Amino acid sequence: MYFIRICVASIAGLLLSGCAHNMNVKPDIETIAAVAPDARIAKNVGLYISPENRGKVVTSAGGGGDKVSYHPYADMETGLYKVLGNVFQNVTLLSSLSDVNSISQHSLVFVATPEITTSSSSSGIFTWPATDFTIGISCKITDVAGRTIATVTSSGTGHAESSELMKDFSRAGERASADALQKLEAELLKAPELRR
Repeated sequence: MYFIRICVASIAGLLLSGCAHNMNVKPDIETIAAVAPDARIAKNVGLYISPENRGKVVTSAGGGGDKVSYHPYADMETGLYKVLGNVFQNVTLLSSLSDVNSISQHSLVFVATPEITTSSSSSGIFTWPATDFTIGISCKITDVAGRTIATVTSSGTGHAESSELMKDFSRAGERASADALQKLEAELLKAPELRR
């Protein structure tokens, strides 16, 4: 009986201590719909992601008491670029907020700076991948002098069944980022401040 209690306590300790498993939240950018040419905003925009954010690692809840780790900005940068390229006439990656050469060379009118938040959870108690993800994007749009023109937000969710996660550990996160990006695109197109 004592041995059984020790085994149960050891298993419970392992489940509660957990560890962080690497995954990603890269969206399938093919799911981000193109915008009709006449609906686009006829202005050029720069996309700025700081080196700190690009290298940022986030850890959130997985299954079985474990956690998952990922790089939200690095994983979603291509998707953000595609969304801005769909909405605006042209998009340029900026190395800094004061990248005067790029701002001038590409005739930028706006600079987009995204902030990404994430959360995850799992209905699985025996496997580590997260079955549910939520990703929020708050995209601040400024003019090239740094004055805020608009802040556009979106929130996406993604779910994956345990059977799907055995083939792709990142499925729920990938779906959440694609959902958040599609919604961000729609919100940018609706923002009247960006068309003035």
